[in-house]
Amino acid sequence: MKTPVLRLLAAITLSLFLSACPETTVSDDFGIAPMSLKPAEWEGPWHPADDAEEVFTFRVRDAQKGMLELREATPKDTTKQPDIFTLCLRESGPKGIGPKLHFAILKDTSKPDEGTLHLLRRSDENVFLLWSINHDAVTAALKSGELQGAAKPDKDGAHNTLASDPQNYSRLLDPRFWNWSEPTTMLRNPRR
Repeated sequence: MKTPVLRLLAAITLSLFLSACPETTVSDDFGIAPMSLKPAEWEGPWHPADDAEEVFTFRVRDAQKGMLELREATPKDTTKQPDIFTLCLRESGPKGIGPKLHFAILKDTSKPDEGTLHLLRRSDENVFLLWSINHDAVTAALKSGELQGAAKPDKDGAHNTLASDPQNYSRLLDPRFWNWSEPTTMLRNPRR
């Protein structure tokens, strides 16, 4: 069975090329502010907890903008270059208030478009959890006016775009907007 992170990356890649899967995208400035990153806390090889063979090398691309680069360590198709993504970490609320949840915006570096929105929580220095968004809940909230943005219908599901609006940030911390029972747990390989 493929890991949730593989499904996530495959869904992003396919949605970028085919624009056929339901998705929820945001611009790079979504969230209160960028999360300041320390390279020692993020850089190195990471893998999903349920698949130690699927390794991604993380590198801090821009510490002040909260931007990480994720490079597929060993491509499945050896005739192709490794996939490269960015993961921008943004504060979901004022520092020191509420849970330490951060918005994570995942983008394919070959596409300048908006990125897909996820929620991230750091468990300890070598573990973080990543949740995907519940597209159906976001679509319903956009249609009702609870969230600001747009939902464009598609034969395979809505393509949602959330506005960079401070009211969206606090509302999106409502549990119904996330697939809480299906987190991707990422582990950093010990430094040798």
